[in-house]
Amino acid sequence: MTNTVDKKEIEQFSSLSNQWWNMSGPFSALHKMSNVRIEFIKQNATRILKKEKIGVNLLDGLNCLDVGCGGGILSEKLKRLGANVTGIDASKTSIDIAKEHAKKSRLKINYKNMTTSKLLEIKEEKILNKFDLVIASEVIEHIYSRKIFLSDISNLCRPGGLVVFTTINNSFLGILLGKYFAEDILKILPKGTHEVKKFISPENLAKEAEEHGIILDNFTGFTPTFRFKNIINKEFGNFKLTSNMQINYGAAGIKL
Repeated sequence: MTNTVDKKEIEQFSSLSNQWWNMSGPFSALHKMSNVRIEFIKQNATRILKKEKIGVNLLDGLNCLDVGCGGGILSEKLKRLGANVTGIDASKTSIDIAKEHAKKSRLKINYKNMTTSKLLEIKEEKILNKFDLVIASEVIEHIYSRKIFLSDISNLCRPGGLVVFTTINNSFLGILLGKYFAEDILKILPKGTHEVKKFISPENLAKEAEEHGIILDNFTGFTPTFRFKNIINKEFGNFKLTSNMQINYGAAGIKL
């Protein structure tokens, strides 16, 4: 099975692995975005839950796959909502950090150093169509082949399960803020973190996902806020859910 990994991207993230839980470090934007990512996931998870289960532990009992989990920022929040979480990442150093932090946090999360394609090869675990919820958050703009990646995501999610993506729009504002403003002006992200050619619009993501049996029908923008102190401190403010999808956005839908 062909791999979706871009080795240059993995080397970049591996070199920064010890910074995953530094709230002011190179992954600070992911920490500040984590609340809106979880809110978007919660809003859509109700579509695959029984009404009597909708409560504090919203994801209780759901088998959830966090693709490109990095140091576990999102995985830990999903676990606290009751999900059975498997987190995978092609960077071994990132997975090591995720395991260490989960242990300190007393959270049981199944972390694996592997790609989606490799996970599908583990036949003894009967991984095909296993997961109720598959999330690829801030990942699709880093992979080598979107076609293979979307096929893998589809094969990992059970029919009737939920698939969630979050990424950067291939728009003027998405490129300006997500790439040049973040990397060159604020220098929140290391230079070279993103390649503009890998950004994708909501329309194209929906079209490509549908070719693999994923019907993305819910889209929401994630807009960063900026106050004067944020610019002085070279940081993003908090993110908020919005109808404006010109910068970051979430896309969710059901696997047929």
